[in-house]
Amino acid sequence: MSRMWWARGRSALLRRRRHVLVLAVLAGGALWMIVQAAQSWQRHGQTFRGDLYLNIGAALIMTLLTYLVLNPLFRELRTATIIEHPRLDRDALIQRVSQSREVVAILETFTSMLEGPYTTRFLGALRFALANGATVKVLLLDPDSPAVRLRAEELRRADTAVAIMNNLYHFGRLQQQLAPAARSRLRVRIYATAPSVQMYRWDDKAFISFFPVHGKTFDAQQLEAFVSTPLGEFVDDRFDELWETAPVRDLDACLTLNVCLRRGTTELESCDARYVRLDGTWYIAGGDLVRNVARHGLTGLTVVLDRPEASGQAFALAEADELEAEVYHRALQLFRAKYGLDARDDTESQVIFNLVPATALTARLT
Repeated sequence: MSRMWWARGRSALLRRRRHVLVLAVLAGGALWMIVQAAQSWQRHGQTFRGDLYLNIGAALIMTLLTYLVLNPLFRELRTATIIEHPRLDRDALIQRVSQSREVVAILETFTSMLEGPYTTRFLGALRFALANGATVKVLLLDPDSPAVRLRAEELRRADTAVAIMNNLYHFGRLQQQLAPAARSRLRVRIYATAPSVQMYRWDDKAFISFFPVHGKTFDAQQLEAFVSTPLGEFVDDRFDELWETAPVRDLDACLTLNVCLRRGTTELESCDARYVRLDGTWYIAGGDLVRNVARHGLTGLTVVLDRPEASGQAFALAEADELEAEVYHRALQLFRAKYGLDARDDTESQVIFNLVPATALTARLT
């Protein structure tokens, strides 16, 4: 809870950093001028320089007071400029994202901007934003969480998890195409709690929509608002809470899983693997993994995952194609969506292993 309050406080300070800077400059300038006037009078009596310092200091104080009075009025004017749209204006969103210079933020179950004819244009807009120096922050729903199953029912879309995996594929490809400086500003995290709200933010404005009971958010009414309005602050605070508490905290962790192979208590090798989760079970694949398994054999081999949610737990490897056909094909479908694999691609990197808790396997054998 303290972490959320810290996130809210930091978010509020960042949103108001311009106001805080203006207040600090005006107050600091006024104080400095008054101190200089006082020192001038002490040394030389009443002089033109001392009077000048005093007058400028008084003017800065009046400016400060005027700013404090007028700024809330400007904020009310911004609140009054909230614009309603019958649905998400995709063309306008692409244009505004491409012109962003500070921040682009997306809070969604999955973004339909990476589906169909908008994919190439939206990825291009993100490239322009990153080239302009903007930071792109994306929050997608955990494809194996209870929340995603609820959203799938609300959306009446059984392949919601597949759509999220496909988003990860596109963001992964975009990351590979970026220069190192821009790559560090493309940030994707996975959250597990239903937010009940969608946000597409570009710099100081955003499209905001609340999840309809049935139907898709981009077909629901959208509110275009400044982030500094009460509505914008509410949604931005929610984004920051989910961002700070997200269990998967970067794009690399979304796409790869570091596994350590062991036999007994002896560590053999470590490698990166592709992975998906389905109904709580880990499924892993990859050329390095297959070669290591071929070298050491499956018998007595266990793996430990470098992930907080599986900390300290050892897993035995089992071949996923020996599971029920429906389960195996579902896992294979997720792999294909997440890594852009062709349905005909049956190379060694697509040999899939499912992970069984070592204690459960031992109990089963005894």
